[in-house]
Amino acid sequence: MIYLANSFSPSMLSRLPLDVEFTGVSREEFCSITDKAVNAVGHPGTVELINSLCGSRLKINRINMSANVGNEIYITMLTVRLEEGKVLNSEEVKGMYDKGKVKFIKAVIYGPALSELVQCQGVCNEMAYDALAHKAQFG
Repeated sequence: MIYLANSFSPSMLSRLPLDVEFTGVSREEFCSITDKAVNAVGHPGTVELINSLCGSRLKINRINMSANVGNEIYITMLTVRLEEGKVLNSEEVKGMYDKGKVKFIKAVIYGPALSELVQCQGVCNEMAYDALAHKAQFG
C-alpha cells in the first residue's frame, strides 16, 4: 500500500519494532503516485500545494494510518520548525515551497531485521545474510 502524508510519526506504523528507510524524491516521482496512494493529508495548505504541483484533486483526509512491512509513505515535509500552534495557509505553504523549504520524502517500511542485517554484513555466511535480507524486506 502507498500512503500520502504531511508528516511522519511512529504511531503510523502497524506495530513495533519496524525499520523505516527515508529517502528524498523528486516532485515528479511524488506526483506520479498521488492517484494511486491512500490520501492521509490532513492540512488544507498542504493539500492545495500538492494539487497545484501535481494536477491532482485531493481533499483533506485526516485519517489514522497503519503502515506495515512493504508499505510506502510519501511525505510532504516542511524543512523548518514552525512556532507552536502555527498552521500555514495555502499561500504560506506555497511560499515555503518557492523558498525551497518543502521536501518530498519517501518512507519505506521494512521488517525489524534490518539492523541484524547490517551487523551480519561481512560476518555471516551468504545463506544467513540472504535469509536476513529476505526477513528485512518482508518482515
